[in-house]
Amino acid sequence: MSAATCSRVTTKMGPSNKSKTTSGTETSSTVKLGRLCGGATNGYTNGRSTNAGSESSDPLESDYSEEADEEEDTKHSSRTENTYEDIDNNDEEDDDDDEEDDDDEEEEEDDEDDDGNETDDEEDDSTEDNSSVETAKGVRKYSLDDYQIIKTVGTGTFGRVCLCRDRISGKYCAMKLLAMADVIRLKQIEHVKNERNILREIRHPFVISLEWSTKDDCCLYMIFEYVCGGELFTYLRNAGRFNRSTSNFYAAEIVLALEYLHSLQIVYRDLKPENLLINRDGHLKITDFGFAKKLRDRTWTLCGTPEYLAPEIIQSKGHNKAVDWWALGILIYEMLVGYPPFYDENPFGIYEKILGGKIEWPRHIDPSAKDLVKKLLTNDRTKRLGNMKKKDKTATTVDSGLKGPKNGADDVKRHRWFKELNWDDVYNKKLKPPIIPEVQFDGDTSNFDDYPEGDWKPAQAVDQSDYQLFKDF
Repeated sequence: MSAATCSRVTTKMGPSNKSKTTSGTETSSTVKLGRLCGGATNGYTNGRSTNAGSESSDPLESDYSEEADEEEDTKHSSRTENTYEDIDNNDEEDDDDDEEDDDDEEEEEDDEDDDGNETDDEEDDSTEDNSSVETAKGVRKYSLDDYQIIKTVGTGTFGRVCLCRDRISGKYCAMKLLAMADVIRLKQIEHVKNERNILREIRHPFVISLEWSTKDDCCLYMIFEYVCGGELFTYLRNAGRFNRSTSNFYAAEIVLALEYLHSLQIVYRDLKPENLLINRDGHLKITDFGFAKKLRDRTWTLCGTPEYLAPEIIQSKGHNKAVDWWALGILIYEMLVGYPPFYDENPFGIYEKILGGKIEWPRHIDPSAKDLVKKLLTNDRTKRLGNMKKKDKTATTVDSGLKGPKNGADDVKRHRWFKELNWDDVYNKKLKPPIIPEVQFDGDTSNFDDYPEGDWKPAQAVDQSDYQLFKDF
């Protein structure tokens, strides 16, 4: 099978392989903020379908309800570990003792109302003035009027992403606009809140930075750093496949990003080339944290991209951070081969192949890469690289012998496919990137698709009760 057989490839996702056009020039838009949000966004542009809030024939999402899934999350989490292990046929994935101690000190993040409008992760910041942000030059009072919208660089189900310029600093930013009414209608309140709350907490060289967030009576706004190089997906499709060194370089940066997120008990859950942006310097940034979540133990919510779903998500067994290492295995394979290892014309066929676990290996894949991918794509999550647990030789039972501390990302970093890397150099961006985007200036948009600016329908203001659902945003 070639990359061209994937439906994702023929779908309009990211810019085509085209020469520079006037799309890279700066033109000011006259739209009014908060009134043209119609139509969420994966990264900056549309990508593969995901299992939350969209209409499709995907059997996992046909009856999708965020509230129902989160209620199921809470119900499962309240069970004892022994009960779960009996149901799950001894498929163990206990967090280590240190994580459990930390979790005891956390707020009960997974509690929510029957209507699904209480977040499992949100902080109680109702009295916080979100317009005031501490910067290197002191505390700044932000306002939507500070931003000049230039053009749209991405669209989605209930919003869009625009390039904008900060009138005060002159800096280019990406503004994510989400229509409140559509977020509520598609039952994505908690995903949006999770995204904002998590992004406020994290800072990492390979993760997109959230600079500010706010709302008005019809829309939610998140201001990000602008990453002008486009999606990794675009470069992969234009190249057909990446060589070993290119795949190794970007996989290493992702490993460090996942290691950081997991250290904060955050599971990302949407790793794919469309959500990896290439900066002007050639290094990547993970974006779109709509499915990210802070975990106390495990979660049961069905979400993600079909080709990248781990078996435990498909089987509704409950999942933890191990799903991100599975997705890394899928991504490395796709970078090296040009298409994902499990593909079918319909999502149900994809899920059957994932559970079957049969992978075809092209001859050009080197043995070390093959070994890494196989260890990441292990159906038994307790044996999956990145989620393995140290065996206690003094343990008297198999159960107690698997409750030692996890090696986590260190197991992945020590794999021989990465043996030539100095991980400190990776983190400090001392390695030469294999891809340098064609960028003329910081506000260049030529690496993203053009979107008709006149097609946006005015977003409708929500009533006060709906507005209160986002009181802490």
